[in-house]
Amino acid sequence: MNRRRNADLYAQELSFTDATPTPSRRTGCGPRGCRGCLTAILVGLIAVTFTGAIFMWAYWRAIVLRGPVHVLILGTDERPGEAGPFRSDTMILARFSPREPRVALLSIPRDLWVNIPGVGENRINAAHFFGGPPLAKETVAATFEVPVHYYVKINFDGFVRIVDALGGIEVDVPEPLVDTNYPTPDYGVTTVRIDAGLQKMDGEVALVYARSRYSTSDFDRARRQQQILVAMRAKLTRPSTWPRLPRVARAVVESVETDMPAQEWPVLALIAWRAGAIERYAIGPNEVTPTMMANGADVLLPDWEAIRRVLAEMQGE
Repeated sequence: MNRRRNADLYAQELSFTDATPTPSRRTGCGPRGCRGCLTAILVGLIAVTFTGAIFMWAYWRAIVLRGPVHVLILGTDERPGEAGPFRSDTMILARFSPREPRVALLSIPRDLWVNIPGVGENRINAAHFFGGPPLAKETVAATFEVPVHYYVKINFDGFVRIVDALGGIEVDVPEPLVDTNYPTPDYGVTTVRIDAGLQKMDGEVALVYARSRYSTSDFDRARRQQQILVAMRAKLTRPSTWPRLPRVARAVVESVETDMPAQEWPVLALIAWRAGAIERYAIGPNEVTPTMMANGADVLLPDWEAIRRVLAEMQGE
């Protein structure tokens, strides 16, 4: 009897032992296993972060070593249903310097009298008429002896779309703008007015501010166009605008013509974001002499010594 009872108790003990799972070292579920997993994850995150930091450093180093990038911004009065060619209404040379970093704008008056390669002497805005953006780039590069890497061309409708996609911009207007001869889409004229002070502008108002000629002069118009670009950059850097970025990107893609590769856009955007205030320069009344040609055309003859001084300042020399 005692043997049988001992055998039964032994069998029950075996049964209890087999029914209780033994922690497996391979599952890593114990305290030491969890610490090991956390350590492995932490090491992996550090490795990924370190690798990413090295990659970004090398990428930015390559951008810095490449040097400044010059982009020719062209604005044209191309209306739906019209056939070209067209003269450029706006010419601004933008310089993106990653080393500092800094961004500088140079406004070029459209009546500047220059030599257009393959065409001869003419107003600089005629380069786009004779050869489109490629000849405009070549003319600016030859005239000012700087490389022009890319162009960005936009018409008035595209400009309005982009400003509206941003949700409008804010511009500090130094003095009232009144133009009684502002052109309308049907080739008529109308009177426009923009009050002095900080103004919230939608696309249409911003276009009036950037385009109006007869209220003041082409030199003042160039200053206003640069104000618009600076205001657009300021709006883009605000976190409140970031939810609009997909809409802005779509407007840019659908409205802008360019030879700039897609991978260059974020690079220049990063330089612009890291730069301080955008520096603004212009070939103005101190660098040109207004002249009437024999055929009655009003042009601006360049003072090359004065222009070279402006270019040297723009390039940070």
